Amino acid sequence: MKKILIMSAALGLLAACSEKPGYTITGVVNNAELNGKYVYLYTYGATDAAPLDSALVENGAFTLTGTQATPQLSTIRFSEDVVEPQRALSGHTAPYTATFTLENGNLKVTLDETNTDVSGTPENDTLQAFRNEVRNMYAELSKLEGDLKSEDEATRRAAETKYDDIYREIVAKADAYIQANIDKLTTAKLFYDFRYELNEDQQNAIVAKAGEAFKQVPGIPDMINHLEILKKVAVGQKFTDFEMADAQGKMHKLSEFVGNGKNIVLIDFWASWCPPCRRDMPNLVDVYKQYKGKGFEIVGISLDSKKEAWEKGIKDLKITWPQLSDLQGWKNSGAKLYGVNSIPHTVLVDKDGTIIAKGLHGKEVGEKLGEMLK
Repeated sequence: MKKILIMSAALGLLAACSEKPGYTITGVVNNAELNGKYVYLYTYGATDAAPLDSALVENGAFTLTGTQATPQLSTIRFSEDVVEPQRALSGHTAPYTATFTLENGNLKVTLDETNTDVSGTPENDTLQAFRNEVRNMYAELSKLEGDLKSEDEATRRAAETKYDDIYREIVAKADAYIQANIDKLTTAKLFYDFRYELNEDQQNAIVAKAGEAFKQVPGIPDMINHLEILKKVAVGQKFTDFEMADAQGKMHKLSEFVGNGKNIVLIDFWASWCPPCRRDMPNLVDVYKQYKGKGFEIVGISLDSKKEAWEKGIKDLKITWPQLSDLQGWKNSGAKLYGVNSIPHTVLVDKDGTIIAKGLHGKEVGEKLGEMLK
């Protein structure tokens, strides 16, 4: 009897040792129309690769199981002919798409049109807590949409101020989260998502702390290359010259306006189709009226692609300073030289052609000029 008990215990121990750790993904899909469709599991960024696995959605649910030797950034989504890909707000996920760290454990995924959730392991839980926080803040921004369109100037300006304050808080929270979780793969994805919101200094600080695994996440190498371009046009560097046509088709070099010893010049990258640019333009118009002829000039570089829209924007927004564009949209050759990946983007250059400030908007331009042109 004793031998039988010892043998049973040994067999039980052997079975336990032979069990491999694995993951189970329990998924919910909040759309009855997606029943009978397949969800696919991919390595994040491997858009042309075959899926790692797939599962049929039945009664709004699906299950995926497997074993993951090391944590891997992964994506669950439907095929593009089932759910059309869309760009999501920073800190959010695209409709019915989840990007997360795939690791052994019990993961829970809820795919939704607006709010996708992933939980079940420490890294995914931490990221989900951040997403929940900024989700609530984005909801506050949505409540301001009506006032932002108000015909009452005071109401509109108050809404704009509050909108900007909340948005700055979102970006600050993203920066703090990334800095505190620099060793996580999902943090690299979040860093990429906020690439247009985090400024140059914030991005450089993050890259300096990041490890090689972080730097190799898809999209991050391009960000690092972009930061290298920005170093050439950083504060303290001489401006980079280029040539471009005005609205009448006449070619001009930037150096005709900048670095000639006459004026402090604001290089303003903008476009007629850009709402933040249009919102900020009245401030520039006021500043230009105040300091034009007192040692200040503006040169606008438009990222428009249609001449008619560009010309209409100049007229409607009462822009009277020099304007240049190659009508190549985001492929604007001047914007590439200055590493512009979001607009409005401003570069302030002193009379000798040295860059003295970047990213000034609204009243900040007037405040800076007030210090310099006393």
